Amino acid sequence: MKQVFEAALFDELQHIYPDTATSEGSKIYRVSAANGGYAGVHIMMTGLTPGIPVTIEVVGEHHSYRLFELIPVPVEVNTGAKQRSEYLKNDINKYAVRRAPFMTYEVYRPMFNIFQPAGVSAAAAFICQVEYCRKQRTRKWEILVTHGDVTRKLEFIVDEYPVRIPSVQDQKQRYINWINYNNIADCHGLSKWTPAYDEMLRKYYDVLLYSRQNMVNLPITECFDLVDGQPVLNEEKLDHVVDIALKAGFTWFNGNAFIGRYSSQADDKAFFDSLPHDTIENPDEICDAYRDKAFDAFDNGTLAWLGFTKEIVPSESGNKHLFDMHAQVYAYIEKKGLKDRWMQCCMDEPNAALTETYAIASQIVHEAMPGIKTMEPVLPDFRGEGTVDIWCPSLDIYEKNQEFYNAQVEKGDELIVYSCLTPGGNYCNRLLDQEHLRQVWIGWAPVLYPNVTGFLHWGANQAGHDAYHRSARQFAHKAMDFHEKLAMMLPAGDPLIIYPWGDMPCVSSRSEAHRIGYEDLGLLEQLPVDKAAELTHKVFNGYADYTKDISLYREVKEELMQAVMEQQ
Repeated sequence: MKQVFEAALFDELQHIYPDTATSEGSKIYRVSAANGGYAGVHIMMTGLTPGIPVTIEVVGEHHSYRLFELIPVPVEVNTGAKQRSEYLKNDINKYAVRRAPFMTYEVYRPMFNIFQPAGVSAAAAFICQVEYCRKQRTRKWEILVTHGDVTRKLEFIVDEYPVRIPSVQDQKQRYINWINYNNIADCHGLSKWTPAYDEMLRKYYDVLLYSRQNMVNLPITECFDLVDGQPVLNEEKLDHVVDIALKAGFTWFNGNAFIGRYSSQADDKAFFDSLPHDTIENPDEICDAYRDKAFDAFDNGTLAWLGFTKEIVPSESGNKHLFDMHAQVYAYIEKKGLKDRWMQCCMDEPNAALTETYAIASQIVHEAMPGIKTMEPVLPDFRGEGTVDIWCPSLDIYEKNQEFYNAQVEKGDELIVYSCLTPGGNYCNRLLDQEHLRQVWIGWAPVLYPNVTGFLHWGANQAGHDAYHRSARQFAHKAMDFHEKLAMMLPAGDPLIIYPWGDMPCVSSRSEAHRIGYEDLGLLEQLPVDKAAELTHKVFNGYADYTKDISLYREVKEELMQAVMEQQ
């Protein structure tokens, strides 16, 4: 049977897959948008003949738009019902958008007007800017998709409202994804601290700012040299990233932690050799042993270490170098005039077992950096009152323990939330088998949780070259590792939200949804508190209590813009 080429439009927040039928989409699609934002739609194509390209012609009232080929990535295993993947507890997550394994369109690869599809189906994205809207108006875009001698005509309609989304520099909520600076070099074949690397870093910063990220982490631990056994700050290296970040327009700066847990993923030959191989009957017992060892060290270890010098903290030399390194960074911060814009991590994810160690390290950091606030992702059982300035629990832990965290805010501390390999289930997160509305709701949540002043995620680009072929990654994976440490596998999409491609970074379906949520929040904050809450309650009532109906979201978003317009 001869294949028939078809094309259809889908909401940009809807998951589409290589096997999505165009009959599920529309020939005409309509959305509303505000000044300072963007309007987008996805184009699904089926019935393609391999070897024949697809061209897309756009006819509209201006040329302030971009086209992207959408690249699919794999979801090898579903997120767990609570955290990590279903391998962790062999549970079934009934809230996943689809049962794994599957492919989902995720990466926005920029194109001009033609691309070569890899199979019998393909997808693309159209995004236009909304600007210079003086009064309410409607823009119509005719999208002509051609494959061979067949052209399909689609229409995208944007109702534009004369209300303005604040610039990312004026955004009240802090938003940060931790950048892996080494991966920027490795994934693009560059050497760090070179002009070519600086240019690529500018591109990453531009993409993240476009995505509404207004805080950037800085790799200060990588900017030290060992001179006569002493760590010395290389200001020239730090200037590379700080000056580019300042010029790009970031509002807030986050210094990465000098110390970490003195534990590992138990991924060493000595541990493997120590296992009772004579009594093991099933290779999976090895995987279980690795898991138990790794989690025990992670959950119950009481020591930290200064990675740069490999010294234990607390110890006399470790404490001294910890102070000296922070003091040098503090002097740099003062020289650059960044003191009021800087937040410093002390030790990532302390828990109850590390309370005493963390208190010692925190005191050292505060003494070395007077007036600088510490910002710390903390594990559920950590209760280090008086040692953290900006608490950062995972969003589910905050919601379940609001009394404790809100009490810290009343004492003068601040609060932001984070997500990563947790939470799973129906909680808002940004994993590949979750609805894109969940990322939008992270932006809306502060309306109901006014003490939440920001969001953090560890994974801007933590995955490397194979991000298009492996989404559910695991720590310390070896190419020929037959004893897969499945329980320690990260859920699909956790390590990154920005993808490397050739000479550029690419945004993703999830980063676009994050951006949309923060654009919405910029409008919600222009309303009286009670009106903003009224609109929010129509679609979001908690991090695990929200609508998944995109049509309802679009209706309430239009209500939001009308309400802001009435306020003006």
